[in-house]
Amino acid sequence: MKLLLFPLITIIVFALNTLPEHTTIYAIKPIVQVSPECGKLSDHRVNFTVNGFNRNGNVYWEFINSTGFVDPYGYFATNNTGGFDDYVIADDIYRDDYVISFFDDKNNDYMKDDNGVEVNVTYSIPCKSSLLERFN
Repeated sequence: MKLLLFPLITIIVFALNTLPEHTTIYAIKPIVQVSPECGKLSDHRVNFTVNGFNRNGNVYWEFINSTGFVDPYGYFATNNTGGFDDYVIADDIYRDDYVISFFDDKNNDYMKDDNGVEVNVTYSIPCKSSLLERFN
């Protein structure tokens, strides 16, 4: 088995290195990390570390509350790995359980691209881990 692994890795590396520059390789599902995992009732910073969307494009993001209302929302440009590391200041967001939706939108029309992917992350305001944090 070990003897087959080296030639297989060599073939994969060769194939990836010989792809044309404009070839797009998509991740099965992008990696989206949101920190902190939940928010305070007052203004706070929400950090996004993302990778695996379309390369050198745009990712639309939005906070969707439990009634389906969207606010806030915006765009981040992706790098050559389909990622970005950025943040938003969450102000005027009310107590609720949100879904933060991310999807490819190269032409900024608020619609997911035909070949794009979407990832949804849950985000609660306030955090539900302790009684003290519920009132901050």
